[in-house]
Order: sequence, then structure tokens, then C-alpha cells
Amino acid sequence: MNKNLKKARQLIEKKEYETAQSAYQDALNESIDNKEKAIIWAEVSWNYYYQNKYDSVIKSIENVYNFDSAYQAREDLYRISGFAYLGLGKTEEAIEELIKSIEIDNHSDKQRPVIYELAKIYFAQSKYDMADKLFTKIDGYYEEADKKYWQSILFYRAFIQYYKKNLGLSKELFEKLHQNATDDARKASAVFGYVFIAFDEKDYLKTINLCESILSLDKNFFDMETIGFLTAASFFYLGRMDIFDQYYFQLIKKYPAGRYADELQKLKDQKDNPQ
Repeated sequence: MNKNLKKARQLIEKKEYETAQSAYQDALNESIDNKEKAIIWAEVSWNYYYQNKYDSVIKSIENVYNFDSAYQAREDLYRISGFAYLGLGKTEEAIEELIKSIEIDNHSDKQRPVIYELAKIYFAQSKYDMADKLFTKIDGYYEEADKKYWQSILFYRAFIQYYKKNLGLSKELFEKLHQNATDDARKASAVFGYVFIAFDEKDYLKTINLCESILSLDKNFFDMETIGFLTAASFFYLGRMDIFDQYYFQLIKKYPAGRYADELQKLKDQKDNPQ
């Protein structure tokens, strides 16, 4: 084996990515076989990905094809380029690459993360049926293989059913997440789902209590803005305008151009100018 390639792989195992990059360059200089150079460039693309150098990932993959236009493990190249495009915020390019990857192989374990990431994109695009189909495909695998991934899948599937107005099924999935949560942050994400359902059911006191439960479980919860808005709106609908005002001013100060700014202002105007 190319001795510098062997050295680079040993450095990758130690997560010494910058040093590995130098070894990969030496391996390219040492190699006289184009197919081997293509393999090296494929590995270089992963090394750049580990360093969050996504533009370099794409350029490295181009070099793979330059040295071997018939490169066999194309699903791996499509996978890493899809992940790189996600890192660059180029969603449509990412979708195209990830789809090409699973068109070649959608059964092996290495492809499960591809399906997971593609499902997340569809969820973000509100393509709930497409997202749910993919999440369901890998649900059973991750239940056995990786509990953190599985809990994340439960979270997404539960919200998909919520957005599709299947509140009973949504609640079941959030309960399943809550029962199987391995830490308080995951429990908080399940309670977050309960909050949406309680608010939809106009149970505003329960909504407030659930929001407080989230903060007791995870003081650094990932969506404090939503927690603040739903608490404020619940106090508004309960007629506690004094507390609503406190939340209103806190939220407007903290999130002046936030997702709920318009809705919050409408509630404030309704309070100040009752019909």
C-alpha cells in the first residue's frame, strides 16, 4: 500500500485532520495509478468534511471523477457531496445528491443517515408525507442501532402528525418519545409537543404549566422563542393581561423581528383596543 496513504488513514483515526491532509498530499505525489489517486481524493473529501471545509469537499469529489470517470462507489460520493451542500446551505443541490445516493443503495447501514437527512429536509419544506415515509423506513433500524437518532425520528414523526392534524397519533408518538427519552433534553422535546397539542385544544393553563416543565428540564431549550410566545398567548386568552404585558415586552425586546412578532403585536393591539 502507498505508505503515505496508510499514514493518512492512521491520522484520520486519531482525528488529526490537518496533519492527515498533508499525508494525503504526499500520497497523491507518491501514487502513479489514476484509480488509486481517485480513491485518495475520495478520502480527502471526507477529511475536508470533518473540518467543515465544504467547498473543498465538492472540489475533491470533482477530482475523483477526473482520475476515474468510472469510479465504483458513487453512492459514497453522492452522500458526502449531499452532506457538504447541506453545510453550505444549498438545499436543492443537497436533495439532488442525496437522492442519487439512495437510488444506488437504500438498504445498507451506511445509507441510513442519507435517508434521515433527506427526511429532515422534506420536513423543513413541509413535505410531510414524503418526510414521514422516509422516517418510517429507518425507524425500526435506529430503535435498535442508535437511540438518539431514534428519539429524533420520533420527534419529527410526532410533529408531522401534528401538522397533519392527526392529534391523537401525534400525542401517542410524543408519549413514546417521553417514555423512551434518555436524558432531560429529550424529555423536554417531548413535552414541547404536548405544549402544541394543549394550545390547540385551548387548554391554556395546561399550556403554561407544560412550558414551565420544559424550562425545569432544560434551561437552554432549543426554542425559547416559541415557549415564550405560547406562554404569553395563553395568559392573554386566560384574561391575565398584566402577565401578558410582561411577556410581550420581554419578547419584543429579545426577538424584535422574531417569528411571532406579528401575532404578538395583534394580541397586544387587541388588548389595548378592545372592540
